[in-house]
This record gives sequence, C-alpha cells and structure tokens, in this order.
Amino acid sequence: SSCPPSPSPSPGPWPAAHTRTLSMSFMFGVRAARLSLRCPTGPASRPSSMGHSLRCYSSRPSRFGNKKRTQVLEQEPEAARGGDWVSQSQVKEAPPTAAGAPATFPSYEQRQQQAGSQYESLSDGVVAHMRRVYATLATGIGISAAASVTAMATPLGLVHPLIPGLGAMVPLLGLMYTSKHTHSQTLRAGLFAAFTGLSGWAMAPLLLVALKVSPAIVPQALAITTGLFGTMTALSLFAKPGSMLRLGVPLGAGMLMLLGCGVAGMFVPVTSAWYPLLHSINLYGGLGIFTLYIAYDTQNMINEYEMGEDDHLKHAVDLFINFKVIFQRVLLLLMGRSDD
Repeated sequence: SSCPPSPSPSPGPWPAAHTRTLSMSFMFGVRAARLSLRCPTGPASRPSSMGHSLRCYSSRPSRFGNKKRTQVLEQEPEAARGGDWVSQSQVKEAPPTAAGAPATFPSYEQRQQQAGSQYESLSDGVVAHMRRVYATLATGIGISAAASVTAMATPLGLVHPLIPGLGAMVPLLGLMYTSKHTHSQTLRAGLFAAFTGLSGWAMAPLLLVALKVSPAIVPQALAITTGLFGTMTALSLFAKPGSMLRLGVPLGAGMLMLLGCGVAGMFVPVTSAWYPLLHSINLYGGLGIFTLYIAYDTQNMINEYEMGEDDHLKHAVDLFINFKVIFQRVLLLLMGRSDD
C-alpha cells in the first residue's frame, strides 16, 4: 500500500524492514508525482505590453471545459481611455496613497493581512467538493475495515502483508495516472475501492496481534487517529489561506529522512544500538510528518480545486494515506505501552 504494511505475528526483522522501505519509497514517489503535476515554477506575474500582466494559474485543463489555457491576461487599471488601444505612454500612474504606495492592486503582504481564515474564504463550490471528498474518504475507511475483518476471519489473514501491500500499488497508480475527464467514473471508483480494500487486508496481521494484546487497543487507536485528523483539519481551516502549503518542502525533506531510515534499517541488525534509534525515528517521525500532512493536504485540496482540479478520488486517496499511516503508528505505540 502507500504506507508501511503491518508486520505479521511471526516474521523476522528483515521482511518487516524491507516492507517499510518499499512502502516509504512508493509514498515519496506518489508525493513527488503529485507535485510535478502542479503549475510550473517561475514568476507569478510578469508585465506585458498594453498594460496587461501575465499570470499562470494551472497547467491542467479547466473543469469548466476542455480548454488548456495556462495563462490568463489581467487588465491593469488605466487612467485614461482615449480609445480601444492605449499606448503605454498614455497610461498615467495612480496617485500614491497616504502610506506612499500606489493605489493599484494591494501587495502580497497587504492581501495576507486583509485575508481572514481559510474557512471564511471557502466558496460554495469548494464546500461541496470537500463534502464529496470526506464522504469518499469515509467510504474508503469503511471498505478497509471490512477487508480487515474479512481477512482476520478467514485464511486470508495468514497471507504475508507484503503481498496485498504491493498489490495495492496497482490500483493506486491507476488512480494517479487516470483522469475523470478521460476515463470512466465507475472504473476509477473501482480502483479506489480496490486500493482501500487491499490496504485493509494488509493491516489484518497487525490488528490480530493488537487484539491479542488487548481488545481495547484498536478502538482507542481509532479514536485517537480520528481526533488527530479532526484537529489538524480544523487547524488548516482556521489558518490563513495557503499558509499550510509552505510545509510542502519540509514535509518532503521529512519523507526523505524516513526513506533513509528505512533503507538503513534493512542493513542494521536488530542487536545493533542503532536499530532502536532508527525504529524510533520511523515511528515517531512518521507520526508527526503524516499528522502535518493532514493540514497540508486539506489546504492543497482547496487550492487545487480553485485551480481547476476537482478530482475528489485523488484528494480522498491523499487523506486516506494519512489516516492509515497515523492509525498504524498509534496502534504500535499503544501496543508497546501495553507490553510495558
């Protein structure tokens, strides 16, 4: 799956470390692929002739049609209109304000100071899209839970979690590289159901071990994960618009750190003094990084919708990955506390 598959009750340290490494590599690849699909880097606006500015909004087709325009001309205020065509020399400068700045468009800092919270800036379309995303996320969590229960009650629970974990990558890649505009919605919904179901199957051995330790651990982990998810979602909504998007680079660096720890854990024996350190970084670091990813993905979902990306399945997949990784790590922490 897109997050570390749970270990079975009896495998040795090498298969578990190998599983974590493959899963972390895939998650980082998915994040990098999603970032590469965004608007190309470069200046946000550059002056053009005839009193216009040229701005890049999206490199993907608009949800309002099949147009593929990536640039939008914005008319700058003109002091005089002598005809349809006004030369640059005829445009007068706007009079300065009391603070000395020209009375044209506000600066980026002024817009940030005037803007309220992300929640206050939500449009009706964004709200409708978020409801659809969270409904899809809840459906995916339900499918994953049903698959876990089915695997625990049947011989499927004896299968090594690496098999369904790697199998979940196939529908996930299908979702990432298909579009609602070019592929059947039924097909893509089936890919989402297959991904969440295989992810739940991969978690069955870990859930079996947790239930043997204490039957109350699984409900506790689910409640803690839901609380963390709701808290970070509320934090992103009451923060300034786009403020959580600045976490993208640090979170990407954190993913690289987790990837390095997973690779190192494959070559460090369990008896080494470095193994507990690498395990702690993977456990606590992964918990912190994916908790912050909830806030990042929430504002990124809003930002992408405003840019024309209204694929609720892809946004639900991002949030499902965060929920599953956090649930796994909280479950492991509670199991360790019960063992103590």
